[in-house]
Amino acid sequence: MKTSAAVKFRNGIYGFLCIGVALYALSHLFRDDFYSFKTNGVSDFLIWRIAFHMHFIGGAVALGLGWTQFLKNFRSQHLNLHRRIGYLYVIAIILVSSPAAFYMALYANGGFNNVVGFGMMALCWFTFTLAAFVKVKGKDIEAHERWMIRSFAVTLGAVTLRIFMPLMIIAGVSPSEAYQVIAWFCWVPNLFVAEWIIQRKYLPSAP
Repeated sequence: MKTSAAVKFRNGIYGFLCIGVALYALSHLFRDDFYSFKTNGVSDFLIWRIAFHMHFIGGAVALGLGWTQFLKNFRSQHLNLHRRIGYLYVIAIILVSSPAAFYMALYANGGFNNVVGFGMMALCWFTFTLAAFVKVKGKDIEAHERWMIRSFAVTLGAVTLRIFMPLMIIAGVSPSEAYQVIAWFCWVPNLFVAEWIIQRKYLPSAP
């Protein structure tokens, strides 16, 4: 099946953003100032730093590899590789990044709003990914695809955060106020888009 030039261009931009943010996340391994964004002193604690590294490394793997899972030609031509990448994606989120993200959310800058926002994001990420894994093990491929769309919508929060946070600051919103908004805005709108995609593709299938 041939892929149109427009789809190739869209996939190229999509991959560029995902890989770019994944590499940015991994760059923390080589920077001493990567903890400077924390304002509450929690970055001095070893357990927080371990969680920080787990979250960024696991998230980079999920983002850097996960986007390929939605390329139809890649999936149909390399099904075994698709499955292997899928296992890596699930492991990176369920066992590494989302538990660490939930722990980090408890100490989020910005107080209660951000604790709840980022905490809910971590819980949804874990739950949607686990549901996708359970469904594929049960050979319910359509349900697996739906939950993977939801899971990756949350994964893409890493991209939308880094797009909209600077835009809000450029627009004149203070960094502290922008961070209050981004705790929800980086992932909730993504889920609305995911549900729109699911409804278009699978309506009236069950969840």
